[in-house]
Amino acid sequence: MATDQRYIPDGHQLATSLAAAYARHPDAEGLAAARRIAGVAAELTTSDGANGESAETNAAALFHLTGVPGDPNRWETSSAIAAAWLRGAGAPESFVDAVRDGILGMWSASADDGVAFLLMHAALLDLVDTERHADYLRETPAAGRTRESYLAAYRRDYLMPALGLREKLSLPQATAIYDERAPRLGAWLDEQPAALVPPDWRRLVEVEEIERGVNRLLAGEDPALVRSQMPGGGLPYGEYRGRQRAIIAGSHDRILELAHARIEASRNVAAEKYLESDTIHKPAVEENLFVSARRRARQLGLSAETAEDIARLLLSNAREAQERTLNDIAQRLSRLYGQILDAESPETRTDEADIAIPSLVVRTGDQPLARENELIKELRVTGLNEAYPEQRRQFTEWFDEAHPYMVTGQIVGSRDADLFLQALADRHRCKVIVTFPIDGPMHLGRGTLVSLLVFFQRLGADIVVGFRDELDDLEQARRIMRDSLLTMAAAGLDLDRADAYLQQDNSAVIQTAFALGNAIPLSVLNSALGLRLRDSATDTFRPLLRLADILHPQQTERGGPCRTLVLDGIGGDVYVRMGRNVAERFGFVKPSALYVRMMRGLTTYSDPATGSAVDVMTNAVPPGRITYDDEPADIRRRVGRAYTGGRRTLEEQREKGGNPDPRVCSVSSLHAFYATPEPEEYAALQQRCRSGTLLCGECKAAAADGLLEYLRRHRQSLGNLGGDAQNRATSRAGLAVGDAN
Repeated sequence: MATDQRYIPDGHQLATSLAAAYARHPDAEGLAAARRIAGVAAELTTSDGANGESAETNAAALFHLTGVPGDPNRWETSSAIAAAWLRGAGAPESFVDAVRDGILGMWSASADDGVAFLLMHAALLDLVDTERHADYLRETPAAGRTRESYLAAYRRDYLMPALGLREKLSLPQATAIYDERAPRLGAWLDEQPAALVPPDWRRLVEVEEIERGVNRLLAGEDPALVRSQMPGGGLPYGEYRGRQRAIIAGSHDRILELAHARIEASRNVAAEKYLESDTIHKPAVEENLFVSARRRARQLGLSAETAEDIARLLLSNAREAQERTLNDIAQRLSRLYGQILDAESPETRTDEADIAIPSLVVRTGDQPLARENELIKELRVTGLNEAYPEQRRQFTEWFDEAHPYMVTGQIVGSRDADLFLQALADRHRCKVIVTFPIDGPMHLGRGTLVSLLVFFQRLGADIVVGFRDELDDLEQARRIMRDSLLTMAAAGLDLDRADAYLQQDNSAVIQTAFALGNAIPLSVLNSALGLRLRDSATDTFRPLLRLADILHPQQTERGGPCRTLVLDGIGGDVYVRMGRNVAERFGFVKPSALYVRMMRGLTTYSDPATGSAVDVMTNAVPPGRITYDDEPADIRRRVGRAYTGGRRTLEEQREKGGNPDPRVCSVSSLHAFYATPEPEEYAALQQRCRSGTLLCGECKAAAADGLLEYLRRHRQSLGNLGGDAQNRATSRAGLAVGDAN
């Protein structure tokens, strides 16, 4: 860096003239902070042996806080003030440029040398200065909500970064300064009242050291050496001591960080969720975290359950903090408005926290295809669709030959599916559960679940198929159930090895529903499903029947507890979470789930009750569905009129290509599930669409041809079913054998 080495600014004159600029500065009494940072910058420069640059580095450090923190142009403002003052003091232009570059480059990702590099380290090291922390705590408001908010911000923005700073320092002399300052900061913090600084703040330092130990072990270092260098047992560390070996050996390397971050953020997050009208905010179950922890545990020879237990234990503090916060809010509102919110019901708090309805779920039960990725994140399920190729690859590795839906991303997410698949691979007794509403004939949208039932049955799983009667005519419902079972048999499902039932005919379902009703408070159903006082009593009992569909296969008379897998759309996750919440209370194993992308309807439909758009195939919109009994001419006509992701004109389509996302284009959805399900062919078709070489008319014709060929083969299989399958379907539906109506 070429500057005039002889120029040194008058530090006293500089500090005096800048006093007004720093008056009431919100960044730790600005001038004092700037002087500290300037002092560290000079110390770093001197220790580096580059004395010629110490003056410009010191000046840049002193000027860098002059801009207001909330100003998006803070660094430009600071550099402009620096340039104006230095020119007025007669500084050489090369010196002015060096100072300006140092200020502007401090927060640049490309700044890796010179003034900017030293200044960045100087500002970081100021985080471990006791005077800086004293400045912030001195300004703590006396009492009230403002005080709590101020202290939370202090811990988040200054105390926590100071404790985890060492890994961010790349200059050896900066590390030496940190090592000298950190013990002094620790001793000072120990002297502060617990109301200002968390009494267990030292645990945060030890957590950082444990995380570093995990990383070292996973990098291949000697386990004995790593363990010997773990921190000793101070009192706050005692609760971690017994888990230390398991943490180092098997847990996910970010569990601890997430746990404590959740604790720090829990009060603010809970309050925000409450204000957004979510009755109870669910804690972060962090399902993806648990799956990763179990996978890592398997690689290191530990049990998957051990890894999950560690994660849940470390997150329990965050859960408790959020529940206490929400309970306090509810009680205050109860006292204020005289409305009872069940705030003091201890048996409901944990349940409500886990199953509260996410803001993105449409409460009528339709599947919001356009918000699929948002739901995956909000529900904390393991994503398996196009946005998660690596997770999908790991999931398909469970199978010698994965189902095409899994490879193309039509399976959008899972909850604990790895535990089910491990049990299935170990040849333990496992069950796959699907429930269908009886509201009309079997259509292709529901046939996607049937295809997966056949797949898992061939892998050795038991199949459980429930039917929910939503018609007023019981005899008609039984006939629809019989026809649906025959459709499944024609698709390859062995009815002899499947348990199929109508809800009201299954005493185990009814008994389980009543038992669940005694165990689940009404407030939990309200929180999970958005029930209101105007809803009927039947609306309250139906969710219990759906829960019983999920849990009753583990009743003693059904073979006892075992691993189960629920197949559903992602909108059904609320029932899975409710079932998981109460499963262990009844001695059951928590159910796992796979969420299938619902097939897009050929037309759109607005629910008159809610006004929300229903874009999946449903019996509520006959023109938008295709059933197994539809005539070929009707199918071609509906496919020809179907909504696509094409452009407005042929020229624009050829130039820009179309959108073959099956969540947008109903014709692409037909290809994905039926017309062109093979992964390589489907990928080629999508590529042709995006490139503009495949036009919508040609794509629709190909979809209709493929669909009709699939239905032709299906009808041929249906005609070849023997009398035993006919009788089995008829008797399971509760009809007299021989009844052809």
